[in-house]
Amino acid sequence: MARLLSEAGFTSVYCTPHLIRNLYDASRADVQRSIKTLQAALDRKGIALRLLAGREYCLDNHCHEYLNDLMPLEGTRYLLIEIPSGSHQSMTLEIITTIMRKGFIPMIAHPERCRILANHQSHKIPKSLGFFRRNTIRGRIEQEYSYQRIDLLDWLLGCECGFQCNVGSFAGMYGRSIREGAKRFWQQKVYTHYGTDAHSMEFLVKLTSEMRKTRSLTYSYLHSHRAGGVHAACAMTV
Repeated sequence: MARLLSEAGFTSVYCTPHLIRNLYDASRADVQRSIKTLQAALDRKGIALRLLAGREYCLDNHCHEYLNDLMPLEGTRYLLIEIPSGSHQSMTLEIITTIMRKGFIPMIAHPERCRILANHQSHKIPKSLGFFRRNTIRGRIEQEYSYQRIDLLDWLLGCECGFQCNVGSFAGMYGRSIREGAKRFWQQKVYTHYGTDAHSMEFLVKLTSEMRKTRSLTYSYLHSHRAGGVHAACAMTV
């Protein structure tokens, strides 16, 4: 994979293994040690590719357990986050808010594949109340009936989160509906970054093949607006 990425023109790669409890839950030290070992192997082979550390956090019921030892993309304040399609929006709002309060910038991975974002679902949350209404019995009762509706995507955009598109989405590798969703987000200038999301050699070979087939279309997406470039996000086994 490293040789193929280097030959494709990449000079650096963010290695972002998933963090999902009881499935992919290697420690931070394990991730850093594995990347260091792999970098040494690439150097010995003469493969000119710099490996950068990171993680892809799954925003699920266990995500809060990792919030005190977060691992952003190396050299940045970006924290790569996957929002599963079944996530509850209130939990998403709570965890994203906590991450921002810790000084990190959430970067949403492949939002075009996230149903609660692609469908522009709204969510009902309590309105912001003044001190008196927050700290009196009457005020707390009123708070239970005082709500506002928000659109989750609009809220994330307003918080200046990053949004990373999978390049393969433009090539139709995840189906027609995902491709159309990626196109719509691109037209709305949602994306700030792009990634390969390459999980295996077979996937990477297929990705480069599909991108060649749709070269002119994919090129126009990647080079015609303000996004921060293409980064290869490889899911490493550690």
